[in-house]
Parts: sequence; structure tokens; C-alpha cells
Amino acid sequence: SATKQVSSFTSISQTATRFPRASGNDLLRRLRVRSSGRDEDETDDSYPDSSLRDIKINPIYLTLATAETIFWYYLAPGIDPDSRWFAPADGVLISQLLDPGIVLLQPGYAFSSLLLNCFLLLPTVWSVLLLQEEEDQLIPPLPFCLAGFVVGGGALIPYMIVRRAPKEVDRSKFSTIVKLFEPSDIGPKLLVLLTATVLTTFVVELYNSNLQTEWNVFVDRIFHSQFLSLALFDFTMLSFTVVDPIVDDARRRGFIRSDTSGDIGKLVPFLIPLIGPVSWILMRPSL
Repeated sequence: SATKQVSSFTSISQTATRFPRASGNDLLRRLRVRSSGRDEDETDDSYPDSSLRDIKINPIYLTLATAETIFWYYLAPGIDPDSRWFAPADGVLISQLLDPGIVLLQPGYAFSSLLLNCFLLLPTVWSVLLLQEEEDQLIPPLPFCLAGFVVGGGALIPYMIVRRAPKEVDRSKFSTIVKLFEPSDIGPKLLVLLTATVLTTFVVELYNSNLQTEWNVFVDRIFHSQFLSLALFDFTMLSFTVVDPIVDDARRRGFIRSDTSGDIGKLVPFLIPLIGPVSWILMRPSL
């Protein structure tokens, strides 16, 4: 009868009120719980949706990554309209910079070669600092660190958007490579040796030419080469932002204990582009 239908409808409405409609995420979670045979009240932070909720976006690094993309694709000098991501002329320049016979014996390559070689050194420093935090990250830094040797800040800065800065790290969980770069091991010494080789090569190149000529050629290339202008933009950005992981590392190692100007001032020598970050890897205290 109509009365019974109304009564049944009222009962269903009351039940729906007591048990609100589950969202899509809740239904997926319940299906996973049931398939695993666990109690529905149990929680598991290892589920992807729970991990993704914990990711926090760093607006500063998001802005830097966006600025680099815009510069690369729209603003960099020497952009080829037919291939905006990479100018074919830069392929020829890179092949010349990778040829020791050209770089060491012909004038006009000293500063360009030094800039290219910096992308062996800076990504190494960044990788050492980021990989020691790997256990505390929701997104693993290793793929970004490896890509950093190819595209520099194009990989490292996007990673910093989601990086978390742990207050402590467990040395026993470091990978073998990261342990090699602890102050008492051989890694920092090899990094210093590589840095000395790069700087010595630069001095030899200057000796075979002269400073003013090399500088003029470099400036001219910066205003005509998409690759070199982006590399300089990238180097500047990585040199400034490396202060972030260095400060976190210094706190964990007890080198600084507060944010006072006196404590932070102790890190100033380690923020000199290229030489400073390499020196930090060599001279930082042990964990």
C-alpha cells in the first residue's frame, strides 16, 4: 500500500542519513582493505592516495621551475622557431666543447667550457645532499639527481618543489655511494680533484689565449646561444638555491644550531659559486 511505501522510503532515508554516501576514494580504500583481508578500521600510510595527500608544494621552487621553462622556451637568445626546445646550432657548439683538441688548443672556448664542466660538479653536490634524505621522501630523489647531470636545474628544481627537509637522517640507511661522500671517505677528495682538474683546464685555456678575448667571445655566445644562455641561467639558479639543502645538512650535523645571523654567517664561505658547495662536501662535520 501507499502507507507502507512511504514508511519504507522513510526508513531508507534515515539509513542513508546515518551512513553517508562514500566518496570514490573511500570505496577504493574499502575494496583494497577487503582484498587484503584486513579490518576496515586499519589505516596504511603506504597507500598511494594517503602518501599523495602528504605532499606539500613549495611555491618558491614552483615559481623558479616555471620561470626556467618560460625562459627556455620563449625568452632565451638563439631560439630556433622550428625547434624551440633545442637549437640545432647548439648541437655543433656542444660537440666542440666536448672535444679536448678544440677546447685546449683553439681560443674562444674557455668560459663556455668551464660553464659546461660545472654541470659535472654542481649536480654531484646536489645529489650527495639530496640522496642522504632519501628515506624521508615521498618521492625518491634518485631519478631527479641522475637527470640533473643532463638537464641540471631542469630536474633538480622541480624535485625541490615536493622535497621534505628532515631534521635527522640515519647514516646506516645511506646507500654505498652516499656513504662514499661522507667527510672521512674518498668521495669528497675525488670531487675536489675533479674540481681542480676543471679549474686547471680553464687556466690552460686562458693561457693559450687572453682573458679579454675569451670573455668577449663568451658574452657574444650568451646572446646568441639558447644552450649557453640557459646553462648560465641554470648555473646561477643552482648556485643560489643550493643554500637550502646545505643549511639543512649543516643543522643535522651540528655545524649551526639556530637561525641567528652569527650561525648562518658561518656558512657564507660555502655559498661561493662552485667552490663553496664543493668545499662544504669536503669540510662538513661527520654525522
